[in-house]
Amino acid sequence: MSAVEALLARIVEYAGLFPPAALDMESALRNYQRYTKTDEFWLLGGFVLPASRLGEFEAAFERVWGTEQERPWTLKVVCAGETADDARAIEEFQQGAVFIGSLEAKAANARAAKEVLERLPAARARYVEFPPEQATQVLPVLAEYGAWAKIRMGGTAPGMVPPVDVVARFLLACARERVAWKATAGLHAPLRAEVREAGQAEMHHGFVSLFLAGALAFYGADDQAVANTLQVRGPREFRFEDDVVRWEAASSASLSQEQVLITDQIEKVRSEFAMSFGSCSFDEPVEGLKALGWL
Repeated sequence: MSAVEALLARIVEYAGLFPPAALDMESALRNYQRYTKTDEFWLLGGFVLPASRLGEFEAAFERVWGTEQERPWTLKVVCAGETADDARAIEEFQQGAVFIGSLEAKAANARAAKEVLERLPAARARYVEFPPEQATQVLPVLAEYGAWAKIRMGGTAPGMVPPVDVVARFLLACARERVAWKATAGLHAPLRAEVREAGQAEMHHGFVSLFLAGALAFYGADDQAVANTLQVRGPREFRFEDDVVRWEAASSASLSQEQVLITDQIEKVRSEFAMSFGSCSFDEPVEGLKALGWL
């Protein structure tokens, strides 16, 4: 396995049901079906949907796939509202070779996170999304319950992208507590870039930069090294070789520092710490990677 394959394997969870795509169930399923037959299928993770739409998923799945399903599907189920109702829908779900791989919920603080985890079934991986500024308080609760963290990297309105220093502190806090994490929203491009939406320009994070910054945090880098990697914008700074990725990240003193990770290190990070990111588009991340020559 090459370094780029280790970094990107199953990294994109398809969330076409969610804004801004907000597709209907059958369209989203047909998209996912199409992605499973592409050369880039190895980048594709699970299918993200709300717990409240599991029944709708079952009906649409039969229409789209019938009896010709070629491989198992994994669902990433987002719980919202009354978690007792969501838990009931999850327990009652049955759909051939479709499996619920993880559950996700939101919590405003540590106490809310504990309440959510008390109600969600513990037999599956559980993610809790919380304000990243609350990481120091919430992550010990997640560690106690064997749950994982989720960070929102953008949204449908300006001002929802977390600053670099906030993301860096989140990654470092997760590393200290050894709590795995995933990301959602705002990560359509591999590298940090300016995006103009609703007439306003805003810097968005890149998923390659984010996951490599997460790897540095996992292996004990300091906050400056993690923040520097999050801020890398130019593709020339990253060099993917057969079993190594190298990149240059400028320090606060405008000096460049080379970072190096080998394939074995990246595989460990992806399996234990930096899990995936949700995106309402699979095509955009793939096209971005191809444009940079990384696919």
